Amino acid sequence: MKKIHSDIDLSRQPWYEPWSRFWFNPVDPIGMHVLRLMTGLLLLLLLLPLAGQADALFGLAGWIDREALQAAADPNEGLPPLGWSVLYLAGDSAALIQVIYWASIVVVALFTLGLAVRVTAVLSWVVVVSFLSNPAIAYDADFLLLIPTFYLMIGYVFYGQFSRDASILDRILGPRDAIVDRLFVRGGASEESSHAANFAVRLFQVHFALVMVASLLHKLNMAEWWSGVAFFYPLHSPYGTTRDDLIALAPSSAGYFFMLSLAQYLVLAWQFAFPFFAWKRSFRILLLGGAVAAWIGNMFIFGLPLFGPFVLIACLNYLTPAEWRGIQNRLRPVLTHVPARVETPRHKTGIKVVKHV
Repeated sequence: MKKIHSDIDLSRQPWYEPWSRFWFNPVDPIGMHVLRLMTGLLLLLLLLPLAGQADALFGLAGWIDREALQAAADPNEGLPPLGWSVLYLAGDSAALIQVIYWASIVVVALFTLGLAVRVTAVLSWVVVVSFLSNPAIAYDADFLLLIPTFYLMIGYVFYGQFSRDASILDRILGPRDAIVDRLFVRGGASEESSHAANFAVRLFQVHFALVMVASLLHKLNMAEWWSGVAFFYPLHSPYGTTRDDLIALAPSSAGYFFMLSLAQYLVLAWQFAFPFFAWKRSFRILLLGGAVAAWIGNMFIFGLPLFGPFVLIACLNYLTPAEWRGIQNRLRPVLTHVPARVETPRHKTGIKVVKHV
């Protein structure tokens, strides 16, 4: 009869024990910290290129003015309703738009570095909601960024909140073991396991698996994905493809369309099987290989620079804390700039000898 630690009888465990262990088992929070770091970098990649036109993009006197926003919010126009945004508080003031924009950059940067995570996690979610509410830059794939920021907000609000050793300052701002320097350069282990870290990561994992399945079902509703030409049209835009290009492609068209069809059917198969292998450690190559392929494909085929990295980040989120600790141990010698100091025993002269390793 199988036992865990020789004292837990598996045959007597309640039926809901695996479910409870999946959602509520306390774990090393390194996975949530890495997810925060990668998500924060992606948010900065989204926001920083907009610095030169922040007032034109987000101001009520910019490209999308008050009248355009009111028209877009009209349900009779058949458009999706606009959400709330702190940027609307700036009104027509370009200077105030700049203040809110750069304050948002600072907030996301602090969140990425792990400083005052309990506060900056909430503010980062507010920043993402605010900047995605404007139709001037709205794109369907960008709204996926709301998923990790929302679950990270939940995780960090409760992370370390109930620790007996937490100070009042830590309860307000969040534990300091989430700081990037302590997490990667110093390589120290977390002070204690966290229920909130596991719950937040699991929420994102399940949600992303549902996104993959929903995306698969959406593709199967389009004839291009059934006929094998879904990649042909993005690769050969009608605005850039000429008659001579098609004539030059004709001699190798059979092999070319076969490779395009094979690639898109592999994409469909990967998405269909995703919930079955995402949590399996033995399928890490399939998980991460597909994520890298999604990054490259979305960038060079569909011209989506942010969706590919989002898929990669989401797939990396399925790594276990033990796997992240192994990666941390491999990266520590590279990231550590100051060598560790090892004290040797005193010599007879009484002089302490310190050597660097």
